[in-house]
Amino acid sequence: MPPETQHQRWVKYGANVALSVVVGIALVILFTYLAQAKDRRFDTTAEGVYSLKPQTLSIIQTLKSPIKIVSLYSKESNREDIDAYVQTVQDLLNEYRASGKQIEVDFIDPLNQPAKADALINEVTTKYGGEVKAYKAFLDDYAKLYDVLKKKIADEDKTIHAVPFDKVEAPDLGRSLMSVIDTIDQLPDLIDQTKDSVDRKLKQKPPDYKGAVDAVQQNMDDLSQEIVALQQEIDKDKDNKGSPEPVKGYLNDSGPRFTELKKLADGLDDQAKKLGDLKLDTLRQSLKERDSILVMGENDMRVLPFDQVWKNEDTLRQYARDGKIKPVFAGEQLITTAIYGLTQPKRVKIAFVRPSGPPLTDPGLPPFQAGGPLSQAADRLRQYNFDVVEKDLSGQYAMQAEEQGQPAPPEPSDAELQDAIWVVIAAPSQNNNGPMGPMPSPIGPKLLEHLDGGGSAFVLPFPQEDSPINPLKSWGIDLRTDAVAVHETPPQQEAASDDPAQDLQRYPFVFNIRDYGDFPITNPLRSLDSLLVPLLPVKTHDEKGITVTALLPIPGAPSAPASWGETDLASLQENKPPTFDPKVDIAPPLFAGAAAEKQSGGRVVVIASPYFIFNQTLSEVDPDLARKRIFVPRFPGNMELFTNSIFWLAHQDSMISISPAAMQVQRIADMSDATLNAWRIGLLLVGLPGAVIIAGFMMYFARRD
Repeated sequence: MPPETQHQRWVKYGANVALSVVVGIALVILFTYLAQAKDRRFDTTAEGVYSLKPQTLSIIQTLKSPIKIVSLYSKESNREDIDAYVQTVQDLLNEYRASGKQIEVDFIDPLNQPAKADALINEVTTKYGGEVKAYKAFLDDYAKLYDVLKKKIADEDKTIHAVPFDKVEAPDLGRSLMSVIDTIDQLPDLIDQTKDSVDRKLKQKPPDYKGAVDAVQQNMDDLSQEIVALQQEIDKDKDNKGSPEPVKGYLNDSGPRFTELKKLADGLDDQAKKLGDLKLDTLRQSLKERDSILVMGENDMRVLPFDQVWKNEDTLRQYARDGKIKPVFAGEQLITTAIYGLTQPKRVKIAFVRPSGPPLTDPGLPPFQAGGPLSQAADRLRQYNFDVVEKDLSGQYAMQAEEQGQPAPPEPSDAELQDAIWVVIAAPSQNNNGPMGPMPSPIGPKLLEHLDGGGSAFVLPFPQEDSPINPLKSWGIDLRTDAVAVHETPPQQEAASDDPAQDLQRYPFVFNIRDYGDFPITNPLRSLDSLLVPLLPVKTHDEKGITVTALLPIPGAPSAPASWGETDLASLQENKPPTFDPKVDIAPPLFAGAAAEKQSGGRVVVIASPYFIFNQTLSEVDPDLARKRIFVPRFPGNMELFTNSIFWLAHQDSMISISPAAMQVQRIADMSDATLNAWRIGLLLVGLPGAVIIAGFMMYFARRD
């Protein structure tokens, strides 16, 4: 075979280069098409910080009924950086749609998509139409009653003007009767103005049924009060001896007519009070305020306003830039808890039981009035659709509030506590220095009675020098409230740490726990920090018919400074360095918690760290991540351990996991149009094909003869 000529080699290699270029361009076009055809994101971080969290996945992947999530964010909103807010919410909702088969997602801009907003209104009206029908029926009744009232008032006005009040000679009686006439003259305007207001509200889009009913209710209340005032004036005047007979006749005959008018008004007022909430009105408010998220279940829905999804925490002000605080995105936590609440057939009652003192879970009125010390823990339970109540066993706080003329919050009866899960604040009783004050009503016997009756409880014991009778001994749990776990004091450092938590651990009774033990409520938490101050030693023993597991192993030698159970509480209060006394102190290994379950179904969890779910601990922010504009709890293990315990006590084991709040970080920021075009055009359509062409020419010239 004759050797190739130079021309033949040029043609062969040139054809190879051309073919390579064509194939490369085709592959780039195909890759670009496939990349944009489906919106997929891949989380390459080791911690999965840009993915839905385990608890979210556990909930949405086991849904048995459909859930629809609707973003009502508008890019025309006047909020600063609204595009970033819109994109963040869209990314999150797309993650829900991709991960849950029962999840449907929609994005509606109420300002730019009025047709889609109208369709949503119709969907809500149809889906939850029972409430709307009740409101419509009420307004229909009002329309009929309006005609009746108008006629009766007009007849009364005509009747009273036919009475010869000018014959009354007594000045006081004359003035009183003129007041009656003036009041009756004003009644037609009173009901006409409300009728006009109702008509205007019903012409809104969507109709403001709730506003219309509220207007009617207020009108009927006003009418009833006016009639009461009329009746009082008439009752005073009808026995006046100075009244002419025609006047006396009217005053005596008009009483039953006014009584009938009041009965009609009160009846409609009572009917309005029984209507309850209206989901369509909730949606109407959301469309009006904009930038909210709607979570729709089969029988109910939740609206997540902007201020809840994007939290401006005052505690983060120290990390602000240019005096501005970047809101913390709590979208996944709120959406997940909304989905969970919408899919629960029955609300489980959680009762915070305290021996005495003021309420602990009162939400307060932020930012004007701080909530109780356990308000954040209670609020998290409410987000999960638990019915949270609180009980003062002594009953003294309500009596003291009544003596001071202050309202006391309502409390459940003993009978209503029977089917509740108790959160027991076992405060000390020997003095008035504890956070709850003295304990005049022994909480131990009541707790044991509740548990032995088949109930469940979460117990927070407080340290006491004189250890009381242990009510949980029959459950295989030995509480040592006369001792506190301590560790050797580490060497003094020259400079304080940037992390206050590191400095706190210099105190011998402060522990940062990361190993929570081997149990369903603790296994998901092994990577999370917690702050437990103080820790009380807990031991377990076998009891027939009960399965008991020790929790929260207290760190000790050789992996950590030596630890033990210190019984000299007075020396700790005086900040004296503790020393181990084998005669009275408790030798390791130590635990600070336990979980027990009876074969009959009752359950109890003891976390022997009384302050671990107090607001001050839960509000601490991780300072290192905060400087990077990532705001997460410094000790997420505290809240997660508490909520997992409640789920286990409620036999809702599928919910036991790490919540989105514990792993909350800022999501990936959206690309600008210029950056996105640079990737699409500059790299994919120009850069890669150009590289192929250059490589082909290099190969061509390298192999030229």
